[in-house]
Amino acid sequence: DSIHKNGHHGRNLQEITRILQAGNMSPYALELALKIFRILAEAEGSVHGKPMDQVHFHEVGAVDSIVDIVAAAVCMDSLQVDGVIVPFLCEGKGTVRCQHGILPVPVPAVTNIVQNSGLKLRMTQVEGELVTPTGAAFAAAVRTEETLPETFRILNVGIGAGKRKYECPGILRAMLIE
Repeated sequence: DSIHKNGHHGRNLQEITRILQAGNMSPYALELALKIFRILAEAEGSVHGKPMDQVHFHEVGAVDSIVDIVAAAVCMDSLQVDGVIVPFLCEGKGTVRCQHGILPVPVPAVTNIVQNSGLKLRMTQVEGELVTPTGAAFAAAVRTEETLPETFRILNVGIGAGKRKYECPGILRAMLIE
């Protein structure tokens, strides 16, 4: 691990790539996980004015975030998803405290990812960050469409909840449809 002058650990894209390549993932899951990290590196590099290979991940480089991204990539592979519809991402307002201090919502990395990927944001009145850079990068990496079909069958539903306390539940719902 790299240790910065402020004492925080961070991994760069090359280190994360080596970690992922050493794992036992399918080629699709590996490529998707690497794509998500490349999107994050490009966004962070743009925000900090550095090439993506010089970006050091802090929150994202933490082991739990690596596991989250790998788990999502493996899940996409296991489900054999052939398309992902993301009409928009719901974002909060105000500020959030992170590794870089207090930042406006959406944070600069999210703004960059949304701008570069063509994702749409729907701003809400919720105080706080609803879209993290990792979440935005995942949506950007997997989205193939932005419009739901007029009719569809729901085959399964997955729901995940965030850890932060907001005035409304911080829930992500994904539906497997046909």
